[in-house]
Amino acid sequence: MDDDQNIIEHYNLKPHPEGGWFRRTYSCTDTVNLERGNRCCASSILYFLKSGEKSCLHYLDSDEVWYFHLGSPVKLHLFTETNYTSVTLGHSLNIGATVQHVVEKGIIFGAELLEHRNAFLSCSVSPGFNEKDFHWPNSSELALKFPEQEDIIKCLAS
Repeated sequence: MDDDQNIIEHYNLKPHPEGGWFRRTYSCTDTVNLERGNRCCASSILYFLKSGEKSCLHYLDSDEVWYFHLGSPVKLHLFTETNYTSVTLGHSLNIGATVQHVVEKGIIFGAELLEHRNAFLSCSVSPGFNEKDFHWPNSSELALKFPEQEDIIKCLAS
């Protein structure tokens, strides 16, 4: 059995709809009442990308914090209404990597591995994750707004 499969089995990970592998590890028992409905206050997942996998472009109605643990550095591609930026998660200070980054609600984002090896991360969402708060963007419209990032958008489209 290869290392990827060992990690997937050890942490009991399942395929994630956006790509990669995950397991929900925490859902706060306290709830918050929002206009969009009741949500748990916070939730957390383990997240794993095998070599060659990606997290496809999506956005949430809640803030999401990404935490880097080990493996390949991971580049988060972030699209607001008017701006594109990227952040590298990892331990390589010489490339400006950080081990934690907040993706604010409504920002369209996706992630790619920067090396040909896996990466192990975790994410927390507040208010907690609910499938109704997960959205796929229109990649064609996004590419028209950000023509310089068209290749990135095509690569990370669902």
